[in-house]
Amino acid sequence: MNRIGKWRGLSLLCTTTALGLTACGPAEVLDAQPEVEAAATGQVAQTLGRTFGTFCTESYQNGWQKTLSESHERCSWFNDELNDTDTQSFYYNLKGARPFLENSLDSSGAETVDHVFLNTHGGAWSDGAVYAMWDQGSLANTKNMRLGDESTGLSILSTYACATLYNGDNKLISRWANTLRGGLRFVTGSWDKLYDGITTNEVGEDYADELQGGATIRYAWRDATSDWHADQDPAVMASGTGESDCLSRLKNMKWTNFTNYPRRVDGAVTWICRTRWSNL
Repeated sequence: MNRIGKWRGLSLLCTTTALGLTACGPAEVLDAQPEVEAAATGQVAQTLGRTFGTFCTESYQNGWQKTLSESHERCSWFNDELNDTDTQSFYYNLKGARPFLENSLDSSGAETVDHVFLNTHGGAWSDGAVYAMWDQGSLANTKNMRLGDESTGLSILSTYACATLYNGDNKLISRWANTLRGGLRFVTGSWDKLYDGITTNEVGEDYADELQGGATIRYAWRDATSDWHADQDPAVMASGTGESDCLSRLKNMKWTNFTNYPRRVDGAVTWICRTRWSNL
C-alpha cells in the first residue's frame, strides 16, 4: 500500500450528519462502571469451527464522510490475527454493503458467520444507530436489522464506530431491540467517541489477540480500544431474559464460550444491559 502523503492525524469515527437526539423517559438499561480484570493469556487451538467476517472502508464516495486513514490496517490486522485460530469467511469493503448488514442478503452477508468486525463512521439517531456505507448518503440502520435469526446466524457484532451504543437520550433500547430480538448475542461499539489514527491502528489486532487468549469479550474490547493518545469511549452490550441473565452474559461471554449461551429471541429479550468506559 502506498503510504506517501497519507494523513496521519486523528479523525473521529462519527457520521457528519447531525445526530438529532431528543430526551425521553427512563429505559431498562444498566450502565455498569469500569472494573479491573486481568485478561487471560495463551492461545487456543483452532478446533471449534468459529467463523468471522470483516466490513471495512477507508474512503467514501465523493468524500461524503471523512477518510479513515487506518481502517485497512485495523481490519486486516484483525483478520491476520484471528485467522491463526479461526476461519475468515469474507473481507468486504462497504460499497453497496447496506443490505448485507440489514439482513436482506443472508446468503452472503453478516448472518453467514459467528462474528463480524465493522469499521466505519457511526452515529445515534432518534430512530436507530447508523453505520456509514461507502455509497454516498447510504446508512445501515439498526431499526432495519434483525441479526442472529438463522440457525447458524451472527452471534457477535463488533463495531469500531462512534456513538452507536449511546444512551444519553434513553433510546438505546428502541434503537437496538429489533436487532437483538433475532438472537444476536453480543455487541461492541462506543457510547460517544472513537478515533482513527496511527495510535489506534492496532485495535483490531489487539482485540483478536485478547479474544484468542480467553478474555471476556467485554474486557477484550476495553483493552483493545484503550489508547495513550486519544480519549476513547468504548461500550459493550448484551441482552437477556432478565437483569441477572443479561449481566451474566455481558460479564462472562467469551469468543471461546459464546455457544454456551442460548440465543435470546423475540419475547425472551426483556432486558438490555451495557458497560461503558470514558476517556480510556
